[in-house]
Amino acid sequence: MQEISVYLNKKAGSGQGEWWEKEISRRLFRSTINFRKPKDYDDLLASLDKDIQSKVDTIISVGGDGTAHTIIQKMVGSDIALLVVPGGTANDLASELGAAKSVEQVISWVRSKEMKHIDLIRINGKLMATNGGLGVGSNIAKKLNELRNKIPLFQRVMKYTGKNIYSFLAATEFIGLEMPQYKFLIESDKYNGLLECPGVLVNNQPLLGGRFNVAPQTENTDGLFNVTAFTHKSKRRLIQCLWNMASGKNVHEFDPYIISFETKKLKITLQDENIEGLKNSGELSFFGDGEIFAKGRSWDIEMVPSSLLVYGADGESSLLDTVNEVTLQ
Repeated sequence: MQEISVYLNKKAGSGQGEWWEKEISRRLFRSTINFRKPKDYDDLLASLDKDIQSKVDTIISVGGDGTAHTIIQKMVGSDIALLVVPGGTANDLASELGAAKSVEQVISWVRSKEMKHIDLIRINGKLMATNGGLGVGSNIAKKLNELRNKIPLFQRVMKYTGKNIYSFLAATEFIGLEMPQYKFLIESDKYNGLLECPGVLVNNQPLLGGRFNVAPQTENTDGLFNVTAFTHKSKRRLIQCLWNMASGKNVHEFDPYIISFETKKLKITLQDENIEGLKNSGELSFFGDGEIFAKGRSWDIEMVPSSLLVYGADGESSLLDTVNEVTLQ
């Protein structure tokens, strides 16, 4: 009999933990199910260690990208399959795996065994499944996390705004007289040079924040990750670029201020000088999967190919046969 451990983020599904528990129990009733509701980060890590050591068959993450991000740090390289049930705001990983349209279909993948290996990206020892970067994108992610932690009602705002909250915070990032500019030394087999720009993104899939079409041709199964640098010198041009991305356009085809390439390995170093005398603390935070990593001045980034086993569908295979769902009820 399958053994499944389900990790329920206390904020997943707008606090409807009991609903998730009932729904998963109903659809996977033939399995042994352990519902994990860790009280803090240390408890979460301890539970993951226990499940991995006992070699459960499947781990289900009910929550957003941040929940899945924490779980994959422990799961990488194991034979345990991860099922990501969308319960957050952006749900970038769940969407890329085909899970955003129907929770019922996603859970049924466990029975149909629709599994595949995906690539992960390692940044200074920490793993990332979706998208991340430095500069403007990191500032937006940091602002979102601060609002969510400091203002209890902000979680309700996110519920009603959904993915639009990222566009709103992106807009507020440019309120003011100055646009942050940084000097990054980029070293890779595909591109080398010193870039003056407000931000650099590292992408393992096309969409960021559920709607920004950052890297249209990028896949999480090809052994490469995408690097996109924004070299815009004015707020107007950068805002127009982000607007086009949010509208689904492929800006790589017509925006001359975009530098984009794919590689397996990359080093980014923040240079001592800041452009136009703008102040900085000497260190920057990298964000990945919506989470903020430790601050630093240098980032070693490399692909970890086929390192995570996940439930997911390719293309039209995500449209499971209705009979498969009926047998689960």
